[in-house]
Amino acid sequence: MTQHQPPHDPPHIPGPERPKERPLTGLSARALVLTVMFVLLAEAVLFMPSMARWLEQELNDRLSDGHLAIRTLEVVPDAMPTGALTDELLAHVDADLVAFRAPGEPKLALFRDPSLRADSSIDLRKTNIIQLSIFAWRLMLDHRPDAIVRVVGNSPVDPMAEIELLLGQRRICANLRSYARRIALLSLFIGLVTGFLLYLTLRWLIVRPVVRLTQAVQDFAEHPEVAHVPLAGTKRLDEIGTAFRQLDAMQSTVRAALTQNRRLASLGTGVAKISHDLRNLLTTSLLITERMQTSKDERIVKAAPRLAESIERAATLTHTIVQHAREGLPPLTVEPVVLKPFFGGVIDRVRQRWGPEGKTVSLIEDYQAKTANLDPLQVERVLHNLLDNAFEAGASKVDLQANASDQGLTIIISDNGAGIPDAAVAHLFDAFKGSTKRGGTGLGLHNAAEIIHAHKGSIALKATGQDGGMPTTFRIDLPQ
Repeated sequence: MTQHQPPHDPPHIPGPERPKERPLTGLSARALVLTVMFVLLAEAVLFMPSMARWLEQELNDRLSDGHLAIRTLEVVPDAMPTGALTDELLAHVDADLVAFRAPGEPKLALFRDPSLRADSSIDLRKTNIIQLSIFAWRLMLDHRPDAIVRVVGNSPVDPMAEIELLLGQRRICANLRSYARRIALLSLFIGLVTGFLLYLTLRWLIVRPVVRLTQAVQDFAEHPEVAHVPLAGTKRLDEIGTAFRQLDAMQSTVRAALTQNRRLASLGTGVAKISHDLRNLLTTSLLITERMQTSKDERIVKAAPRLAESIERAATLTHTIVQHAREGLPPLTVEPVVLKPFFGGVIDRVRQRWGPEGKTVSLIEDYQAKTANLDPLQVERVLHNLLDNAFEAGASKVDLQANASDQGLTIIISDNGAGIPDAAVAHLFDAFKGSTKRGGTGLGLHNAAEIIHAHKGSIALKATGQDGGMPTTFRIDLPQ
């Protein structure tokens, strides 16, 4: 006994991801991180010069204090360098040695231990900002507790006086590191505040509207018959508002095109369904018309050809519409085509058709390139359509000019017919709109444009022939 297996459910195909805001991983969060990084990078560039300026100011203050201490010795000339006053003055300067030199004055010095030696030295008179930055960096990284720094510079009080100090490095390093920490924390705070403000701004001005715009696009893709554009976005005056308005216009255009396509599809389906019955009716009508021609009534005999012509036109029109609705543009078969025999064959077939009616067609050739890549049957169909239209519009002479080069093929067709009315120019290449002939469908030029566009080329009306100056002229460009 065979056990019945239950049918398997079809696999679930997930749809496109719905747009949503991502506060922690979206564009705003990335902008926050980047802003903080950029602010810290800018602060890092300014950090070393800032440290150098702070160290320069600190050392100049020490030089000023040292000068005041030396001037105290001048006021109290009996003070001894090893006395209590010397220790108090050195403690005020926080130095182990203060030396003073000035033009025309004796050298004065305050010191505790004459055997002290400096571990590093800096001369503020000859040091630039880069050297100060390097010196400040070295001091901040130096962890020797008993290191001595020798500082030489002009006194801020008297630029002519030279002051030399021996300073303990510990206090300078501690103050320098404290200043560096404050600068780093301030930079981080500025970066975070700036980044957070930018984060909120981006979310409000860009991210949320972009999410709404993406949502509108996806909703329209799912239900194109309904408009999906937030009205608030279309009122903005910036680039996002322009995007909303363009999306609104695009949706209106697409909906109109879809409505027209549905009407055309319904038309094609309806015509296809009745085409068989209509052809039977037309065939019966033609048989009746043939019998009418054998009638003894002259009026019936005269009316029969006109009736037969109308029936033939109706049959041709029905066949053309059905073929357009069912088949559309056939696939291209592009191949290298030798141009001279190709255009020669086109012209010969046109002359065979229209020559007996007194119509003439000329061919002007300029082939720098002997071949071109195209679908010969489809391009010949386009040329026949344009040439037949010209002759049917009353032209007695048509000129076809073909120019080929390495860049591509250019075809110009001009005729001396009555021209194309200005009212027909706007929809010249639109199906069922661009016909310039009475009873025409406009499918000929529409199909011609589709064939040329499928070749990645262009077709355009260059002159309508209405101004009396230039003849009616079409130009076709096919890239190589």
